[in-house]
Amino acid sequence: MPETELTDLLRREADEHPLDRGSSERILRDALAAGARRRRGRRLAVGACAAAAATAVAGSGLALGDRDGGTTARDPAASTGTGPVETVGPGPADPEPTYAEGSATEVPGGPVVATDRRIADERVLAAVARDLLPPDGVVADLRVEQTATSIVSHRADRTREGRLVSFTLDGAGASVTLQRWDGYAAVGVASLPGPGEEEPERKAATTAREACAGAYRSFPPIECTPTDGGWYSQMRPSQGAAMPDTYQELLVALYTDDGYVVVVDSYNTSAEKSGELVADQPVLDPQQSLAIAGSPRWFVTGQGRR
Repeated sequence: MPETELTDLLRREADEHPLDRGSSERILRDALAAGARRRRGRRLAVGACAAAAATAVAGSGLALGDRDGGTTARDPAASTGTGPVETVGPGPADPEPTYAEGSATEVPGGPVVATDRRIADERVLAAVARDLLPPDGVVADLRVEQTATSIVSHRADRTREGRLVSFTLDGAGASVTLQRWDGYAAVGVASLPGPGEEEPERKAATTAREACAGAYRSFPPIECTPTDGGWYSQMRPSQGAAMPDTYQELLVALYTDDGYVVVVDSYNTSAEKSGELVADQPVLDPQQSLAIAGSPRWFVTGQGRR
């Protein structure tokens, strides 16, 4: 039924059987949204036909024999005499949960990943950093500061449960940042819309692998590698067109299975995009950065934040 006819029908029904204004508007809004979802489904129908046919064959429990006399799978009842066996295929996929979109004053919603850990106290973090850094390096200007709880910022979120541990190592700048990847930071979109296309459906990351790949905010997804307790990415971010090519940065981000993200960032200059060039490469190599990010000593177990 076209949306215009549906609208007229609902209005006539409302005249004959009055509802309060809020109920009638809600019914109309939900009906129009369902129509939009059906239009998206029709666009996907052609591509889905072949997959549906293959699924039907596989779900039937039948195996086709080859032309050289290969056997086919038989109904188990033929050999057991227990009667027909009903094969039940997978049910429909659960709908994507809906989360509050947020506003200038309200923090958006998102999936919450359970954990039994919390970030250690600031004095502990400082000691852990010194212990994990190369023993032959010179550590200076080490400080621990509060930072945003979430790896993705939102103007309504003023919580600062994250921690930033910054320092110089042999004169080069580096830092370790501990934050959360769940909540609104985990909500993105299923795909990028093309010109003139409807806004894509929102999609949320609920695993460390999805979060590391960009939490449906990065297209194409970020390449990640599995490791103990999560997934990590390794990048060499550009220092900008105004910076010399000799200015280098290495960023290793570990997304843990319990919702934390530990980012180890290092340079070959005394500060980000500035300062004196002190080495050919960033002061921490990829193996050192991952070992630092993966240390359990950044956290206190048994005192989860959620």
